Amino acid sequence: MRATLLLLVIGLLISLHGLGQKAPIKFGEVSIEELQLKKYDKDTAASAVVLCDYGQSKMVYNQQKGFAISFQRILRVKIFNKNGYSYADQSIRLYSVNSAEERLGSLKAVTYNLENNKIVESKMKNDAVFKEKADENNTYVKFTLPNIREGSVFEVSYDVTSEFVYNFQDWDFQTTIPTVLSEYRVYIPEYFHYEKYMQGYVPVDEQEESQKRATVNITYRDQSNEEFRTGARSMSQTETVDYTEYFYRWATRNVPAFKEEPFMNNYRDYIARLNFELAYTQFPNSPRKDYIGTWEKVNKEFLESESFEGYVNGAGVLKKTVETTAISQDQMENAARLYQYVKDNVEWNGNYRMFASDNAKAVLENKKGNAAEINLLLVNLFRKAGLESYPVLISTRNHGFIRKSYPLVSQFNYVICALIRDGKHVLLDATDRSLPMMILPERCLNSEGLMISEKGPSWVNINPTFKSRTVTSYTLSADADGALKGPVTFVREGFDAQRSRKSYSAKGEKEYVTSLASDRHWEIEKSTFENMTNLSLNPKEVHEATLSEYAQVAGPTIYLNPLIEGRMEENPFKSESRVYPVDFGSPFERICTGKISIPSGYVVDELPATKGFNLPGGGRYSYNIMVNGDVIQFTSQFVISKPLFSQEEYHGLKEFYNQVVAKQSEQIVLKKK
Repeated sequence: MRATLLLLVIGLLISLHGLGQKAPIKFGEVSIEELQLKKYDKDTAASAVVLCDYGQSKMVYNQQKGFAISFQRILRVKIFNKNGYSYADQSIRLYSVNSAEERLGSLKAVTYNLENNKIVESKMKNDAVFKEKADENNTYVKFTLPNIREGSVFEVSYDVTSEFVYNFQDWDFQTTIPTVLSEYRVYIPEYFHYEKYMQGYVPVDEQEESQKRATVNITYRDQSNEEFRTGARSMSQTETVDYTEYFYRWATRNVPAFKEEPFMNNYRDYIARLNFELAYTQFPNSPRKDYIGTWEKVNKEFLESESFEGYVNGAGVLKKTVETTAISQDQMENAARLYQYVKDNVEWNGNYRMFASDNAKAVLENKKGNAAEINLLLVNLFRKAGLESYPVLISTRNHGFIRKSYPLVSQFNYVICALIRDGKHVLLDATDRSLPMMILPERCLNSEGLMISEKGPSWVNINPTFKSRTVTSYTLSADADGALKGPVTFVREGFDAQRSRKSYSAKGEKEYVTSLASDRHWEIEKSTFENMTNLSLNPKEVHEATLSEYAQVAGPTIYLNPLIEGRMEENPFKSESRVYPVDFGSPFERICTGKISIPSGYVVDELPATKGFNLPGGGRYSYNIMVNGDVIQFTSQFVISKPLFSQEEYHGLKEFYNQVVAKQSEQIVLKKK
């Protein structure tokens, strides 16, 4: 019996049709006109402009390693003023897995300046290039262009060879400065099938797609079963095979600069960008291999992983821990005990992971672990205690949106725990010691997560179910010099409580008080704190303070603003329109309430009106004020009741903030009798 084995493709004998099209840029051909350019007419405020960004990716074959992606790029940028100098700091990301890594080649970087009406070149030296390890899979090659001045033009050219065919080079059409032309060309043999999708709010101006027949030489080697088993040499033959190569071209012109707006999540979700995902491969005489399958297949992959489901269901050593910890008749009490056990015994090392790097016993011995090791350990303990629990894959806020139409593991970067109680999901994360059990870290609040289960995958909502809240209360006496004196109390909940606890812990009590007083221009004589480490209660701080920035004296008149905390000086939403959603992260509430004693010999001459107004479907503001004898009683309540506002809701949100800013600026007028 004989088996015919396809061993290697030794050469692609093709004339790439894309080469017939002239590239939009040639390295080194910078013109005097480009150097004389003083501004970009379509954005005269721009400190720099991308004159051209051109990229090309094509599949090549290496006799030893197989197919690889060859990516080439030429970038040309014009600098207008000193604010644009930072764009001369460049970086190139290189991906790696274990010993396999992407390879950077032919790096060239040149700055061009105009001197005496002649173009002078400054070439980057090799010692200006350095590498920076971002994480275990990503390294950045960084460098700065030399001799950058106002009016300079610089160019960067390089190529990257990648064996990771599933990691096809994406393309950004937009950056933080405007772009005159951005073009990307791609050549893909029929054996590779990629899903391609655009994101962002910039349309593609030019798009082409064509195909061409090409040929490839394939070497076959015939071996009998015995020859194959022993590794004996065999006869080989070469065959020419026809195949189809697909060519794609995308171009955008006069792309506006991407400008981050207030309250945005990961900007990478919004820039104009072309993304590639490997759907499947199918080679001659070989079965199809799927890369984009279904969420059911993703679920199966994790259930079969020793570093995931094996970690969840293994570690018999934990049985004793459960027996001595989960001793209550109340199952939620047992869950709380086990949750606290994990937080007390394993410190998060800061790494976002979906798989455990070590076994549970080693993690407990080392007392440190990544996010997967900590939260999968929590699932493990819950299950051993008879609690229904499952891991949930998520994409953190800095990792970007999940696109549910693309069942890809690469969309996730983190795992949390779901505890099922009375048919509802209780989502937990034991990595952050400054948060109570029922509050997920803010980094996790990113729409939905995929729950991995033997019953099949399911999506769970991970939007916040609580609001952050700060209540400021005071009892102050005003004097004739405009100073306010008395106790000011802060009580915080949710992420507000977490932030104050972290600051208090990091700075220490003395520095925390000094910083608070400095930020507000207060003089603090004495401070007391409660519940700064007890996560089951809201932290509380009371400061005996003198406040001198909230009143102005003008002859016989005192102008006083009663809102001593949380006042908005200006509207953060200044643009007439909004391109991207407004993302607050979580709902929040700010309350300031108190009493101010009027100075002896003064009366209230003018008092702001009590007023309230709503943000339909998303918030409200109320301002209440009255005089009771010689005491002014005041309450301000500002509420944003949902985390996300669409572009269509922007105008209403902006106007709401305008009204709040105007109302909060109003003052009480006191006059001498």
